[in-house]
Amino acid sequence: MKNIVKTVVAIIKGDDAEVLGLRIIRQAESALKSQIASLNGDIITLEDNVSDAKENLNLALANYGKNIADRNVYVRNLLDAENKITLAEDALELHKAKIVVLEKHLANLDK
Repeated sequence: MKNIVKTVVAIIKGDDAEVLGLRIIRQAESALKSQIASLNGDIITLEDNVSDAKENLNLALANYGKNIADRNVYVRNLLDAENKITLAEDALELHKAKIVVLEKHLANLDK
């Protein structure tokens, strides 16, 4: 069939399933690649958050260089610092897991 006839048929019928499928795959691939790249860039910030939280724990252990006037406040500060480490580490791990899932779906587009 001549190209002009194919074009006319495509205009009248609309895109066929194969053309639509290829377009969807291209768009999905683009979306996944850009999101993965963005998420990979965010890892540095999340790793810094973990480091900062650990540094804060060390400061809390030393009571920020001050005398311990209230032991309850000192203990609460330690527990808060530990909790912030846990939250930062969890956020980092969830973020990395999201990247793994998106990379899996990207790989599946090529199958």
